[in-house]
Amino acid sequence: MNQSNSSTTAFYTLDGCVSENLDEIFQALLEVRNGDEIIWKTLLKKESFCSRLRSQGLDEFDDRTEIPWDDATLWFTSVRMLSRDSTPIMLGENKNRERFGRFPHETGSSLQYILDNIVSIPGQSEGLYTDLVEHLEYLTQRCSEMNTGHKEYQEGKAGLIILGYITFEEVKALRSMLLGSGWMVSREEPLDGGVRDAVKHLNALLMAAERRGAGLIHRQHE
Repeated sequence: MNQSNSSTTAFYTLDGCVSENLDEIFQALLEVRNGDEIIWKTLLKKESFCSRLRSQGLDEFDDRTEIPWDDATLWFTSVRMLSRDSTPIMLGENKNRERFGRFPHETGSSLQYILDNIVSIPGQSEGLYTDLVEHLEYLTQRCSEMNTGHKEYQEGKAGLIILGYITFEEVKALRSMLLGSGWMVSREEPLDGGVRDAVKHLNALLMAAERRGAGLIHRQHE
């Protein structure tokens, strides 16, 4: 791949998360903001969820207002995949994480580069292409102000910048779509082989998540 710009302003990671509650906790926090605590109360009936909060130093959490953390910190702390000694589990090999995290182009983001440089195949149904774009945008936009109505995921008090996420089922679906024939590289791609390289490292991380039965959270690090 010919590199047009070897410097980037941010580093990106795909963090392995416990998929069981990933979407449920996200939706619960959105609903609480709208005055609806039904999903939150349902979560409190799950011992795994309560145990995680207690292990992170929270004693009072029957009411969301009892927790001083912002939504980004609470959600990420609740779902991040941890080892038995409570250290974060890193998915994939260092090489794949590094190449995914620092894509050598002005966008800085492997996922955004893919989105900007793939197109549907002429003469074929656009269904597969549309589904692929949708799943990539789950990772790049799902936690945006446009989709949540607030900026806490982009401006977390603990320094978190969370762009999006996918569940375990969506991990499997995205990997299948990337390997499928519903898309092609745009003729206008600025880097020769750039999409191919970005997809290779993304696919390696998706495979690592699939082996673990994990969901993924996409973060930006300044």
